[in-house]
Amino acid sequence: MFKLVLLSVLLALSGTQAFWTACSGILAPTNIVSDVCSGSSCTVRRGQTFTAQATITFTQAHARLDTRITVFLLGVGINVPQDPPHDNVCNNLYRDGVLAGCPTVPGAAHVWNIEMLVTNLTPTANNARVRFEGLENGVSQVCADVTATITA
Repeated sequence: MFKLVLLSVLLALSGTQAFWTACSGILAPTNIVSDVCSGSSCTVRRGQTFTAQATITFTQAHARLDTRITVFLLGVGINVPQDPPHDNVCNNLYRDGVLAGCPTVPGAAHVWNIEMLVTNLTPTANNARVRFEGLENGVSQVCADVTATITA
């Protein structure tokens, strides 16, 4: 009986794949959801806006969190500049469904509404790693990697 239960648990866990992972040593969201993501990857077309909602519970207050998005292609990181208002996480940070901005409140759940235009100049890629970060004074305070396929 124990072997049957153990086998069932292992099979269930092996089928559970997330399209996002935490960055090592940095605060990570507790959850990320997106309409273009399921299973272990996200699929987005060039010219489309990638949207996601990342739930974050900060451990300290932050007055400003600059957005840094990096796409890794063949192991090389390419920073994707963000135009206002998406250049500052605080401009898209909600608490209890209301735009709250910064400073962040330690221990309270915040939702970062992520929007990133995938331009027509973006190269197509299968299972590229895309890193989303909020930086305070150049130091990453929250970070998650998303696996994405970019199509034409």
